[in-house]
Amino acid sequence: MEASLKRLYVGGIGPSVTDSELTDRFGKFGKVNDVEIITRKDEKGNPVKAFAYLNISISESDLKKCMSALNKTKWKGGVLQIELAKESFLNRLAQERQEAKNQSILKAEPKKELVQSLQQAGVKDFQMKAAVPGTEVPNHKNWVVSKYGRVLPILHLKGSNKSKISFLASFLYFMPVYFCKFNSN
Repeated sequence: MEASLKRLYVGGIGPSVTDSELTDRFGKFGKVNDVEIITRKDEKGNPVKAFAYLNISISESDLKKCMSALNKTKWKGGVLQIELAKESFLNRLAQERQEAKNQSILKAEPKKELVQSLQQAGVKDFQMKAAVPGTEVPNHKNWVVSKYGRVLPILHLKGSNKSKISFLASFLYFMPVYFCKFNSN
């Protein structure tokens, strides 16, 4: 059978148990890659509870043998409790960051393909620019980029007292008083 990496929770170990002792104990069933022993202490500093997490390369049949042989057995002043544990948070975080990095690299490549296809079609001096909120749209008077990247018209309305009111069309439905600019023209 094929060995896969498993993370095991080992509870009920005595406070005097070391990494090497756990590696020797579980090494009979598979290759122990990493041992993390956690000891809880009371307010005086005396050990109250100790448990460990093991990363072990083990096949399913060997895992069953390990669980049946070592689970609920007395060892070094404690009764072992062995269960499959969740993946380590730090390992999972590193893996998710690597996947996000790989996806960002993949997303960048379609832009290159677009530029190359435009060049093949005869388009020259093509530049891709991001729309910055608050900037005016070139060649379109009174149009601006909103904070969400939408292109919106600036509306100029005159009030009853002939003062000029300017605001973005997207804010027309929401409290326009807060987004208006009053000009006394």
